Amino acid sequence: MTDVLIIGGGLSGLASAVKLASEGIRVRLVERSVRLGGRCYSYKDNATGDVVDNGQHVLLGAYHNLLHYLDLIQTRHLLMSESKLRLPLYHPEKGFAEFSIKRLPKPFHLTAGLMSFPLLSMTDRRRMIGIGLELQRLDSKTEDRLKNKSVDQWLTDHRQSIAAKKNFWYPIALSVMNELPERASALLFARSLNKAFFGTRFDSAILIPKVGQTELYADGAVDYLRDRHCSVDMNTEVHSLVCEGDRVIGVRLADGSIVKGSSIISAVPFHGVAKLLPHRLRTAEPFKSLARFESSPIISFHLWFESAFTEIDYVGCIDFNLQWIFNRRKIFGEQERLPLYITAVISGAHKYINMQKEDLIWLALKDIQQIFPESRGVRLVHSVIIKERRATFSATPAVEFLRPTSETPLRGFYLAGDWTATGYPATIEGAVLSGFRTADRIMDR
Repeated sequence: MTDVLIIGGGLSGLASAVKLASEGIRVRLVERSVRLGGRCYSYKDNATGDVVDNGQHVLLGAYHNLLHYLDLIQTRHLLMSESKLRLPLYHPEKGFAEFSIKRLPKPFHLTAGLMSFPLLSMTDRRRMIGIGLELQRLDSKTEDRLKNKSVDQWLTDHRQSIAAKKNFWYPIALSVMNELPERASALLFARSLNKAFFGTRFDSAILIPKVGQTELYADGAVDYLRDRHCSVDMNTEVHSLVCEGDRVIGVRLADGSIVKGSSIISAVPFHGVAKLLPHRLRTAEPFKSLARFESSPIISFHLWFESAFTEIDYVGCIDFNLQWIFNRRKIFGEQERLPLYITAVISGAHKYINMQKEDLIWLALKDIQQIFPESRGVRLVHSVIIKERRATFSATPAVEFLRPTSETPLRGFYLAGDWTATGYPATIEGAVLSGFRTADRIMDR
C-alpha cells in the first residue's frame, strides 16, 4: 500500500513524484523500461565513450516549472545559460546570420531584434513587428481568433512572405511545436512565443544542458525520492488498473501481483492509456477521444568526425533537411577532444521517418558539407541515428479541444503528460507542468 502510485517514469511522472514527495507524501513510481526519463534519456555509446541523448534539447528561461523541478533535484547548475535569446542561422545563399533580442525595454527589445535581422527585406521586418504587437497583447479575444488556425494560416493572415516564413518563423515553429507549420496550432505557438518574448528578461534566455539528459532529469530525481523513503521500480510493467466500482484501488503488474494505492497517476503517453482501463471505460470520455490523437516524429543524428571543422556551438539550418546542428564538444567544454561530435535534429519528421539509416546519413552529410565547407574530406568515423516515431503528440488545432485535464471519471485515477490540457505544446516544460498540476490536484483533495 502506498499513498500515490505513479505509472511511468518520464518527465511528467518524475515531476509528479518529486512534487508529492516534497510535501511528505509517500510515492511509488513504476517504469516498464530499464531507464527513466521517457523520451528524454541518454546512454553511453560503446564505440566512442560519449554520452548520447535520444534528442538534443534547447530550453528557455521561461520554463519556470522545469527550472523549479531541477532546483528540487539539484541539477539546475548543469545547464549552460546565455543571457538572452540568440538564434544563429545559416541561409543557403546569404550564409550565417543571427537573430537576437536586444537589451531594451519591452516591446522595443523584440522590435529592435526584428529590425536588425539581416535575412529579411525591410518590408518583411516591418510586417513581422505586427505579429510582435499581437503577441504582446495576447488576450482572450486574440486567442479565440487563433484557436482554429494553423501556424501557417496565422502567418499568412499577417502577410508574412515566403522568405519571412522560411528564414525566421518555420525554424522556430518546428522546434517549439515538433509539427509542420501547416498542421501545428497557432494558438499554442503564440502562447509559447508570448511567454518567451514578453516575460521577464531571463525568460528569453537560452539554456542548453551540459550533460546527458538522464543525468540532468532523472538521476537526481531518483536520489531525491529515495532520500524521502519513496520507491522507484524500473523494468516493472503495469498490466491494468484494479477497480472497485467507479474507484481505482491499485494496479495489477505484468507478473500478476497487485499494488494498492490511495491515488493512481497514469503518466504514460496518450496511446498507452487505453490498455490500462477496464473495457467499459475505453469508449467513455475523456478516454474515447484519445483515439483521435496523432503522433509527430523526431529524428536525431549523432555524427563523429575524425577532425574538427567548426567552432560554432549550434546553428539553425534554413531550407535544409537538417533543422538544427549542435557541436557537442563545444557545448560540453571538450573542444580539444577528438573525434568531433556533432548532433542534428529533424522535428516533425513525417517524410523522413521511414528512410534507411544510410540515406539519412547521406542527407545529413550533404547539408553539413554545404554549411561547413571545411568538413569536405573529413572522414565520418561513427554514426548513430535515433528515430522517435511517437516523439510527441501532434499539436493541431483540432486536438487542442480534446486534451483532457488531470481528473478522470474514475475516482482516485489521474492523468499526467505533455499531451494533457496544459495550454502549451509538447515541450519539456509542458510535461513538468502537467506533473506538478496533477500532484497539486491530489494534495488539494
